[in-house]
Amino acid sequence: MNPRKLISVVCASLLLILGIQLLNPTAASAGCRDYPESVTEACIAQNLAEEQARQIASAAEMAAGQAAAAQAAIDSANREAANQAARQAADAQLAPDDCSRSTNRNAQNCIDAETERARVASEAAIAAEKAATQAADSLLAPDDCRRTTNRAVKSCAEAEAAKAVAENAAKNAAEVAATKAADSLLAPDDCSRSTNRFVQSCIDAATEKARAENAAIQAEAQAEEIARSVEFAKEFCSQPANKLDPQCVKLSAAEATAQKLAPIAKPSPSPTAKKGSKAKPSPSPTAKKGSKAKASPSPSPKSSSKAKPTPTAKPSPSKK
Repeated sequence: MNPRKLISVVCASLLLILGIQLLNPTAASAGCRDYPESVTEACIAQNLAEEQARQIASAAEMAAGQAAAAQAAIDSANREAANQAARQAADAQLAPDDCSRSTNRNAQNCIDAETERARVASEAAIAAEKAATQAADSLLAPDDCRRTTNRAVKSCAEAEAAKAVAENAAKNAAEVAATKAADSLLAPDDCSRSTNRFVQSCIDAATEKARAENAAIQAEAQAEEIARSVEFAKEFCSQPANKLDPQCVKLSAAEATAQKLAPIAKPSPSPTAKKGSKAKPSPSPTAKKGSKAKASPSPSPKSSSKAKPTPTAKPSPSKK
């Protein structure tokens, strides 16, 4: 079978799997590999479709590998022929005894010439490095440990070792202080604390987190692969020349079977009140029927209390 047709078959099977999962969300969410969902008719159909897709994918992968190997052999032969032609064209521009010709690489005189050239270049590099070192040493004091002639002196070696020990101690102290400062900002049972790294509960939590992240990455990659396969399968089976393809016919029949086995989705309850149910009246701010309204206290004086007479102004005595 043509590798393109095999790949299209794989995509069609993946489309069938995705269609079953979309038509049967209960089985897809529960997992058709787990009991008791695995014994339902919808999950049995889905598992059979998955197994068929795996078999077709294996055959398609093998065919694609064989085609890729054959194409790689052809490309390698073409590259070798092109390189051979280029070498021959370059050799034609050189003298017959020129060591640059590809046919003279194994000639003894050319080998000797190449060896001598490499020796001269190496000696020149060593001489240049030695001169640079002597020039740098001449700028330092005779007892300076940075001089190349003092590297093996015992005092310089001990000073270098002491310096390295002091630097490591300072670095370790800084790291310990930073770790303690970070731990002081966390709760005692926080797994982010350095003292809790080897606690079993923290180890279990980190393991579970890594497992969940890996599962999410795998699920995302699988979803992307299925989406690409579904798009390719739709395009393949929508072409008039492929509608009568046996795999496309099987796909149509499998989709029909999946639709029959898929449970009918129940309509979601509407937010409106159900028919026949009586609406409860909302309590009104007015007084209930049959209840007596209480009189609000009036600022008037009590009926039992006697009103005090207002005092009258006494006449002022007139002067005689």
